[in-house]
Amino acid sequence: MLLALGLGLYWFVEHQEAIEEPAAPMWGTMIVVGSRLLAALVGAWLVVSATQLGVAAVRLALAHLRTLWPQTGR
Repeated sequence: MLLALGLGLYWFVEHQEAIEEPAAPMWGTMIVVGSRLLAALVGAWLVVSATQLGVAAVRLALAHLRTLWPQTGR
């Protein structure tokens, strides 16, 4: 979760557009910024979770293959 938080904050800061003169009231601008931050955090959480799932699937496949290989050592 901490990795997703850090990655989400990085994406949020890195891809912010400069808002010079907002056409909406201040509370509207804060809602947009908050929703962008939430979207970045959820996206990062999904990326980290998918990576963990992929690593677990590879480990499971390797463990399964190890049981299928004949044991030649004595």
